[in-house]
Amino acid sequence: MNEDQKPNDPVNEAASSSDTEKSPAQQVETKTEIENNATTSTEQQQAPEIAKKKKYLLLALIPVLLAVIAFGLWKSYQPAPLELQGRVEAETVQVATKVPSRIEEIYVEEGQRVKKGDVLVRLNSPEIQAKKQQAAAALQSALALQSTAERGSQEENIASLYANWQSLKAQQNLAKVSYERGANLFKEGVISRQRRDELYAASQSAAQMTEAAYQQYARAKRGSTSQQKSSADAQVDIAQAALDEANALEAETQLVAPVNGTVSKTYGKVSELVATAVPVVSLIEDQMWVSLNIREDQYAPFQKMSSIEGYIPALDKTATFKIKQISAEGEFATIKTTRQTGGYDVRSFKLHLVPTPAIPELKVGMSVLFKLKETR
Repeated sequence: MNEDQKPNDPVNEAASSSDTEKSPAQQVETKTEIENNATTSTEQQQAPEIAKKKKYLLLALIPVLLAVIAFGLWKSYQPAPLELQGRVEAETVQVATKVPSRIEEIYVEEGQRVKKGDVLVRLNSPEIQAKKQQAAAALQSALALQSTAERGSQEENIASLYANWQSLKAQQNLAKVSYERGANLFKEGVISRQRRDELYAASQSAAQMTEAAYQQYARAKRGSTSQQKSSADAQVDIAQAALDEANALEAETQLVAPVNGTVSKTYGKVSELVATAVPVVSLIEDQMWVSLNIREDQYAPFQKMSSIEGYIPALDKTATFKIKQISAEGEFATIKTTRQTGGYDVRSFKLHLVPTPAIPELKVGMSVLFKLKETR
């Protein structure tokens, strides 16, 4: 019997018979156990390599941690930013009239934007109309007198004065001849001295009357004197000034916007009486600025800057503001020191900041925040 024909070993037969007798679930568990044993063996082999990598990673993180700590220390010693709050402001213009009148019509409402020259309110004043008519009549009369002074007397008047002069001149010649005859008769003793004196007086009177008539004729022919013309011109100027005044007062019955802006408030209603210099409409100018108050110890950074950026919370917008003016505040804004604390009185300054470019959405009363690095 050869080896191939030897009978099977009882132990091998028992093992093979036991393997064949296992269920499929038991076979899967056995397979899983074998795989786990293999994985554990692999991990044990890779453990030294993983520990080595962790060591290198830890060494690499140490400089990063040191850099973060150094940056934190540097940041903590940097000057803390100081936040300052400013306020948007604008000029308020009060529109009033110079004459007592009544409101006839209001053309604008509160919040309405207007341009320079727009009519806001129309007033009515009968007294001004009467004064204007009176001034116009006075001007017409003065112009007539001025025309007469420049033109002189009429031709008919001149001719009448000339005829009167010639008539008196003839009477003068007759009186002269009569006196000469009477003088000769007096020498001959024909007439008395009284009669001769009467003839002489009549001759002198005729001569004076003739001279007066001639002067009237000459003045009429020559026309008005320069003084008379100047007086007539002055009367015209006076009347024209009175009319201009009436027109100016009449213009005050129409209230117009002196600047571009927004109507803040209107006072009074239609038909109500308006007194002199009492505001009828309030306007807020379009040119707005930011008013920022700072202490004296905060002044130095602003002196070196021509502009600064500010944040407008209401618009959620950052804008550039030009430093237009810096002025000192009054004594009420001075922080007084005491003997115990020492130091000095800290004055306050007011900055006039203008947005560049202009911001149409900006409104009076809005806050603007500025950040300033405070030195230690």
